[in-house]
Amino acid sequence: MRGATKIATIKKVSVYIHWTFLLLPVWIVMVYTQYGASLSELSWAFAFLLAVFVCILLHELGHALVAARFGIHSKSILLLPMGGIASLEKLPDNSRQELAISAAGPLVNLLIAAILLVFVKDKYGFWQTDEQLSIAEKEYFLVNLYVANIWLVVFNLIPAFPLDGGRMLRALLGFKLNYIHATGTVAVISKIIAIGCLIAGVAFFNIPLLALGIFIMYAAGMEEHYLKLKALVKGIKLKEVLMHDYNSLQCNSPIKDAANILMNNHTRYFIVLDNGAPKGTINRMDIITAMAEKKYDLPVGSFMKENLSCLDGEKEVSSVLDKLAGNGERIYPVMENSRFSGVINFTHIIEYLLLNKASSIEYDKIKSLSGLV
Repeated sequence: MRGATKIATIKKVSVYIHWTFLLLPVWIVMVYTQYGASLSELSWAFAFLLAVFVCILLHELGHALVAARFGIHSKSILLLPMGGIASLEKLPDNSRQELAISAAGPLVNLLIAAILLVFVKDKYGFWQTDEQLSIAEKEYFLVNLYVANIWLVVFNLIPAFPLDGGRMLRALLGFKLNYIHATGTVAVISKIIAIGCLIAGVAFFNIPLLALGIFIMYAAGMEEHYLKLKALVKGIKLKEVLMHDYNSLQCNSPIKDAANILMNNHTRYFIVLDNGAPKGTINRMDIITAMAEKKYDLPVGSFMKENLSCLDGEKEVSSVLDKLAGNGERIYPVMENSRFSGVINFTHIIEYLLLNKASSIEYDKIKSLSGLV
């Protein structure tokens, strides 16, 4: 994950923090040292910042746990200055699932706020704006944390992509409209909200509003582009786009033999075969790590970390597009009549569309989804 560092693994979900998160503590130091804050005040400000991001992490774990109830695995959680993003393996199967998963995050913050309210109900409330409660003061720590969780709920319920409110609105519209129309409607609403944020940001010289407007506009555009991609792959079967030219390793070969192959090969994922049948995939970094740990003679098969997931060549690309898009460059074996035919990944789909389906107008949109430059 570019620009991010893994900090934990919770229930098999990897938690990453983006380098831009460091801008927040730097900002706190700049602001409070300007006003002559003591070391104790700075410490409480940092403690508050950490507590808020723990609440955000719990918010994202709420999404992940409810998604797991529907059999949808959450691959990772990325913490950013503006919040968190839980990356699901695939989109929910129906509106009911999407509504439940999207609502789980705000409900977690609402529960946290309800617990904190027990301790702060006799103090300032979030509705009392006549008092400025400094995050650098110990006595206001729980009050500010309560306020932060209330505003996290309010913020996330904005009916715009990629916020929970936008996905909840799509789910609600999905009970009456099809997925495409529901997504298109919310995308339009998102852009209207984004334009409002941009205008307000310029009018009031408010940088957070400007950033929010840009963020929502970008996310709404990506939702529309992904919807267009799903329309383009409609009717295309996996056997039509699979790649027969792939890099493979033998399951029983020692890892040192695999390392020799890396010297002249830049493939990120290899298919692992056993007597011609796929047994799994292995990432080149797993091979490098094994060599660094001097496990030279152990078989390649012992380093496969991901469960084998074979795809049926007769299935349409649209039925597995979410799975492919959610796993980047990872390759999947494709089977035809129980025989191994080739491999596929998301990049293969994009390349196929660019070569065969995309008009000049669609080219840049499809290219942006691929992550290609």
